Amino acid sequence: MASRVRPRERAARRSAVSSSLAACVALAVAWGCGEAAVEDELPLEPAYIIGIRPAPGDIICEGQDVIVVFNRDPGLARAGGARLDPARQSGPVRTFRSEGSSTVSFAWGDDEQLTVEYTALVCHPEPPTLEAVTPGEGASVTARALEANGIVLDFNQSVDPTGSVFRIADEDGDTWDLTVATDGSRVTLRAPPGVVQPGRAYTVRGVVTDLGGNETEIWLTYVIADPDA
Repeated sequence: MASRVRPRERAARRSAVSSSLAACVALAVAWGCGEAAVEDELPLEPAYIIGIRPAPGDIICEGQDVIVVFNRDPGLARAGGARLDPARQSGPVRTFRSEGSSTVSFAWGDDEQLTVEYTALVCHPEPPTLEAVTPGEGASVTARALEANGIVLDFNQSVDPTGSVFRIADEDGDTWDLTVATDGSRVTLRAPPGVVQPGRAYTVRGVVTDLGGNETEIWLTYVIADPDA
């Protein structure tokens, strides 16, 4: 025989269901109902280096800036072979001052480290100074001697082999490129064969650059002697 639910029992059941739904709604506001609790926020990705200037392997001078770029603010950053300058910095970029070492080690975060190697040089803050020139500036020299020995310039510091450019000009304004040979602090200039002629004056102009990028302009004049005079 089929069972029947009396009116009072139906009302009681509806009341129980309504109470359960109300409780579920209340819990959903606070914790969620029938769902997992909201997960905690994920920790930040560890900071890492995405760029360094000058690049590893480049020339570096004592006192030169070393700029390190991170993917985000690394917090406290330190280095061996360089010092943080200024001491307090924020954001994803840190500027260090080289102490002249060829090895610079960076450290930050939870034992994060990176070591880079450079070619360390003793760089001068001042441009090269010409200490001696042979033959002397303004001297009278034969074409044969000039072609054989060239013009020798001695500076107070090493010169960048790729940063020296010289030209020679005659009285008429015609110019020729000079061959430049660099050996440490000595630069030797040679004119193309047949350019210099007896009895004529020539002007030599050019620029030398030291290993730190400082430039010095040179301007010399010579009179080519007539060997038969």
